[in-house]
Amino acid sequence: MSKMLLSLSLLALLLPPLSAAGGGDAYLLTERDPFFLARNGIYLSVAYDKGRTRLVRPLLPYDSLPAELRAALRPVAPGEVRNEPAGSFAKVEADPAVRDLLSRVDPRNISAWAERLTMTGKRSAGALDLSPASGNRLAADMIADELGRLGYAVERHCYRTRKKDDECNVAGRREGERYVLVAAHFDTVGHENAGADDNASGAAALLEMARVLAAYRSDLGLIFLAANGEETGIAGSYAYAKKLRASGELSKVAWAINMDMVAYNKDGVIELETNGEFAAHAEWVAALARVYTGMTPHIAMPAWGSDHVPFLEAGIPTYLSIEHWDDHNPCYHRPCDTMQGLDWDFAADIARLNLAVIAGKARLTPN
Repeated sequence: MSKMLLSLSLLALLLPPLSAAGGGDAYLLTERDPFFLARNGIYLSVAYDKGRTRLVRPLLPYDSLPAELRAALRPVAPGEVRNEPAGSFAKVEADPAVRDLLSRVDPRNISAWAERLTMTGKRSAGALDLSPASGNRLAADMIADELGRLGYAVERHCYRTRKKDDECNVAGRREGERYVLVAAHFDTVGHENAGADDNASGAAALLEMARVLAAYRSDLGLIFLAANGEETGIAGSYAYAKKLRASGELSKVAWAINMDMVAYNKDGVIELETNGEFAAHAEWVAALARVYTGMTPHIAMPAWGSDHVPFLEAGIPTYLSIEHWDDHNPCYHRPCDTMQGLDWDFAADIARLNLAVIAGKARLTPN
């Protein structure tokens, strides 16, 4: 850990919570890349730091801050902020049919898919400027092939022309009057054969959910969105939400689920991140976690920085499922984010939770 990151961690321990910290406007910090923090930490004091939720106060006038830092600061009100263990008021009874559904999740499949994605090379969207056979393209091809093999209608949604190849999302669909959308990004920050946790793990869990649900009929349609460009401004998910809006289909998305970094586990905690208007929905998801998994759910608000954000902004009940940020992967955004040390049973539990959510929203019948 750099001295800068260490100083930020110490500030988080020494300063009071937002409700007790006085003076100046507090902002949600929507960037947690370690190299970004090393560059910009000198301009900030930490007012609140729990899990993924970090609020900061600038030490300089806002207009004097670096442009990249200003872009990562979102004004928030104290009432928006929450990061704590989920409450216990949402009651869920175990359903044997749901338990049967979840028993079909195999962590070995998630691990195998994640390893294949990790070993494609450099999966950054920027790699599409360098080669028509980049790791990004190879990963997209692999996901498209697997979704097609599982029986879904596969769509390559290309939203940006790069120098050597197009930047595209991959979506597998089963049609319906309304939809549940499951998202996970497959791009990385660009290290060679890395990004196993961020986010080959989430993309692999998405494929395992698609595999399990391929054996079920559903009264809701399904969209499995393998998003590109998450590491460059959530570009792919924003573009896909825009496409759905233009076609009139965005209003048909009843629920959305995002998986990002689901395979590093030190304390069994899953963070469920959403916005305040969907806090009750997140509490219900947390209740499912307690009934059907061994995970301890925490609720985090407000949402930022991953593929759930465009759908929340569209007013769709959506949450991010992610490993606990207090004990998150120390190799986040580093070349050491490889398969070593990851917990595929934990990733499988997150896939199980998200399948239980779908089972609670859709009528599922085995084929």
